[in-house]
Amino acid sequence: MQIGEKIKIIRENKKISQENMAKSLHVSYQAVSNWERGKSYPDISNIIMISDLYNISLDELIREDKNYKEILLEKKVSGIVDTILNVIFFLCAVMILIYMIIENKLTSANSFYIILAILVIIHTSIDLLKLLPKKHV
Repeated sequence: MQIGEKIKIIRENKKISQENMAKSLHVSYQAVSNWERGKSYPDISNIIMISDLYNISLDELIREDKNYKEILLEKKVSGIVDTILNVIFFLCAVMILIYMIIENKLTSANSFYIILAILVIIHTSIDLLKLLPKKHV
């Protein structure tokens, strides 16, 4: 059984509308509808919220849905690849700037490359900072 079918069964057994389920999960009712029809999948945080809110184990929700497991794995691998690429871009840009400083190449003729390297450093730094754990106050 697909995860969307299970979500629909859980919702109907609890006599909850798609709209009320959506409100409790902080998503649109269209999202719940799409999950139930198999047009999209809930992300892992929504799966955990469904498990908590409706007292059903995560194992019971996702065990038989092979597609969902594959999608979660693809997202994880994609995130790791993105992080690795960001680190590589960051290090390359820093090395280019260091090289330009050491070789006294910080001239107006090279301003395009200097600006480009700085923008790459800023952009990748922002992306990498998003990966840091958030402190709860």
